[in-house]
Amino acid sequence: MACFLRTRKPVLLYLFLAVCLVVTLSGTTLQPQQISSRHQQVDPFYLKLFEEGLTAFNRGDFEEAFQNLKIAAFGFLDEPDLLGETFVYLTLSAYNLKKAEQVEYYLKEISRFKLSNRITGSRLPKEIKDQFARIQSSFKNGLTG
Repeated sequence: MACFLRTRKPVLLYLFLAVCLVVTLSGTTLQPQQISSRHQQVDPFYLKLFEEGLTAFNRGDFEEAFQNLKIAAFGFLDEPDLLGETFVYLTLSAYNLKKAEQVEYYLKEISRFKLSNRITGSRLPKEIKDQFARIQSSFKNGLTG
C-alpha cells in the first residue's frame, strides 16, 4: 500500500495544481473590473477626436468637426452606438458644408451598418435628431437599415 501511495502522490499533486490553476484563471476572467465598458474598448485617441469633433460642431466649425469625426468613426467600427452618433454628426457637418455627395455617403453607411434604430434610441439631443431627420428625408436614399 505504501508503494501505491508513493507513486500516486505526484499525480494527485499535479491534479490539484491543475484544478487550482483553472479556478484561478476562471476567477480572473470573471472579475467585474475586467469587463470592459463601452468607452474602455475604444482607443482613447478616437474618443478624444470624437469629443473635439463635437466641440467644433457646436461652435459651428463644420470643417474641423468633419475632419475629426471622420477619423473618429474609423475607431468606432466595433461600437455601433458611437458609430451611429458619429455618422449623424458627419452627415450634419457635410450638409452644412454643402457636400451633398458626403451626405449621401454617410446616409448609405448608416443603412449599410443598420444603425437607424440605434440612432433613434441614442443619447443624441432632440434638435440634432430633428435636423438629421430633415436632411435624411430630403435625400432620396434615406435610411433603410
